[in-house]
Formats: sequence, structure tokens, C-alpha cells
Amino acid sequence: MKQPHTPSAGRRPAQRGVSLVEIMVALVIGLVLTTGIIQLFLGSKQTYRFQDALSRVQENARFAVDALHFDVRMAGNLGCTAFVPTVNSTLNGPPSSFDPGAGIQGWEANGTAPGDSFALPVANAAVADASAGGWTTSGGAVLDAATMALPGSDIVRIWRSDSNLATINSITPGASGALVVNTTPNASFGAGDILLLSDCQNIDWVQACSVDTSSGTSVDATLSTGCSPGNSATANVLTQPNGHAVKLESFIYYVGKRNDAPDSPPGLFRRPLGITGGNGAAAGAAEEVVEGVENMQILYGIDTNADRIVDSYVTADAVNDWRRVTSVRIALLMRATGRGDDISGAATHTLAGSNATATADGHLRQVVNTTIALRNRVP
Repeated sequence: MKQPHTPSAGRRPAQRGVSLVEIMVALVIGLVLTTGIIQLFLGSKQTYRFQDALSRVQENARFAVDALHFDVRMAGNLGCTAFVPTVNSTLNGPPSSFDPGAGIQGWEANGTAPGDSFALPVANAAVADASAGGWTTSGGAVLDAATMALPGSDIVRIWRSDSNLATINSITPGASGALVVNTTPNASFGAGDILLLSDCQNIDWVQACSVDTSSGTSVDATLSTGCSPGNSATANVLTQPNGHAVKLESFIYYVGKRNDAPDSPPGLFRRPLGITGGNGAAAGAAEEVVEGVENMQILYGIDTNADRIVDSYVTADAVNDWRRVTSVRIALLMRATGRGDDISGAATHTLAGSNATATADGHLRQVVNTTIALRNRVP
């Protein structure tokens, strides 16, 4: 029988595998696929960052516009003041900035009028006391001290009454000759608040130095000299019972920074009315409405012929009589507040006719425009 061939000890069977060329081809294909996957990942990440920044910008813009609409459209809503020629004030030396009859007042940031071009403040820009310069107004408007605003952005103040009217039951003398205004229990004011009393024949500005709600069926507001600025000891209230008492509200809107810190992101701020006597610092503490508002430009619609229709839109420094303002155009430049967005380069944005240029800081920006009619001054 024939025996199978056995290879000799010095010989090995032939081996087969991949060649160097095949390895190189496989590496190139893998590298191409890996590069494609990385590009797809980076593109998806950039799209996500853009969409996330855009959604935050739009959400903040809606919030800012809603807040401005709520107050601006009610500017000048002071009961029946339009039908009473004069207002009697019992206040004892209120600050010069106290002017509720104006309804609305504004301050134009220098160099930002329609047709002007200006650079937006760079990151870490400091805020400034707007009452010390950099903003211009007219029509007798006086800005409260320590309004710490970002340069290049306009400022607006709104005066309006609260929507909750309380009926006056009686006005009688109290202790030490102070007047006590007794109203229905739905009053929404508290101690220290400035009140508008009106029966549409007379109007009074007064301050409720103390408020007593202990009866549960009515509210007693004591008008005395015992608060700041308080009421004059010799002043008389003209409003009669069955008139109304309502809290006076006022807000200054401006672009500032949280805690006035340069490294904080910009935002829309407001300061409420806070009467503290004749020291000029009448406004209360700053409240951040929403972050991401980088600039605000405002134009005021003026009725020049008393037909309650806008004849022209002008900047704050061109308004001669704030009582003739019937509408307001507001342009907001919104900025994404995320760190390292890296999704936008240098660009120029048009706001109410002016051109604002931003540096290439990577933040997404969007302009939002709105026009608000003053409800109490339009047909």
C-alpha cells in the first residue's frame, strides 16, 4: 500500500494572508469613513448649538416684548385725568423726577439716532449712571439717579395706575390732623404707596403713610407727614367720597447688567417707583426682567394736531410734550447668552433706523421690532 507523502521536517506548507497594499487600502477606506462620521457629528453638533441658541433668543425676545407691551400700552392710564385740567398734589417735596402726568418719558442714547452708526459695547463693558450723561431727553423729563445702564441703549419710563380701583367710602380727619381715606376692601395698595384719588371732577396725588386692613370690611389709608416724602400738613384733598383710590405705578426700562457687574450678560432691567423724598434717588432697586437683551432703540409717535393719530416718529430728545406721545416703536437686539457659541461673526444690525455693529464674539443675535399704542391716548 502506498504511504501518504510526509513533508520533510525542513519544509512548511504555503501560508496565505493580506498584502501590504490591501492593508493600505483598508486603512484609507477606514480613514474616509471615520472622517465622514466626524464631519457628520460636528455638523450635527453645530446645528444643535445654533438651534438651541436661536430658541433661547426667541424665547427671551417673546418675554421681553410681552413685559414691555403690558406696561407701555398702559402708559398714561391715570383714571380720568384727561378730563380734569389740573391735578392737586398733597406730596411734601417729591423728587424732581416725579411727573406722573407725562404718562411716558424717554432718554435717547447719544449717537444712536436713525441714520447713525455705532459699535455695540464689547464683552465686559461697564454700565454707567445714565443720569450723569450719555443720554439726552427733552420735555422736562428728569432721570432718576443711579440708573445703571449699558451705554448706547435707550431708556424709557412709564407712569400708570394699577388696574384695581377701590371706591372711597369716606375722607375724615384722624390723629394729629391727618386724613384717613376709607375705601372698599379690594384696595391693592400698601404703606408708603403713592395713590391717585379721583372723582372725575378732582384729582389728588397723595401718599398712604400707613394702611389698616384690620376691620376686614374696608381699608384705612392714613395721609400724614410721617413718611417720606409724606403729605404736606396744610394740603387739602379735593376728591369726594364715592370717587376712587388706586395705586400709582411707574417703571424705568433700560439695558443693564446683573448686579452691575461688567462680566455679567446684558439684559432688560426695570426700576419701580420708589419715592424717597427730594434726594433725587426716587426709583427703587433694579429688577432683571429677562437676560439676553443687548440693545434697545425707541422712537416715539407724536400727535402734533390733537387728532390722536401719530404724525411722526422721533427720538426722545425731539419730544417737546410727552403728553402728545400716542405710540412707541421699540427695536430690541437679542443676543444668545451661552458661553462659546462660536456661531456668528461680526455683523451690523439695523435698529429703528440706526446701525449697530457687533464684534466677532461668536454670539448669535436677532433683531425684534414691535409697535405699541398707548391705550389711553388713541381713538
